[in-house]
Amino acid sequence: MSAALIKPLGAYPALKRRGDWLFVSGMSARQADGGCAGVSESGGQLQIDVALQTRVVIEKIRAALQTEGAALSDCVSLVCYLTDMRDFAAYNAAYAEYFDLSGPARTTVAVHQLPHPHMRIEITATACLGPRP
Repeated sequence: MSAALIKPLGAYPALKRRGDWLFVSGMSARQADGGCAGVSESGGQLQIDVALQTRVVIEKIRAALQTEGAALSDCVSLVCYLTDMRDFAAYNAAYAEYFDLSGPARTTVAVHQLPHPHMRIEITATACLGPRP
């Protein structure tokens, strides 16, 4: 799965570099058309695939890091925002497709809402290009 960087909704960069440190702004499953990945309708019911949204978000982080020659393995810390902790298992399973115990430190918190009603997850990342211990 690949992800292209989409213009942020406000006056901020997708990624900011300071020396060897890279700070990735909050990434979501928002698509270029304004909708969100992982949203479908079945039998008149809205379905939101949080695992797919998690994969899209992590791929967007990967794409942002690649603009500075970095990779997901350079991440040292992630902060993950979920709008519903009942989605934790799906998010956690998708997350584990990319990271294991040697991956970045992680914090996951519940938030009241995100900028689009179909967004269920947003993640910020901090990466370092310096030497590894």
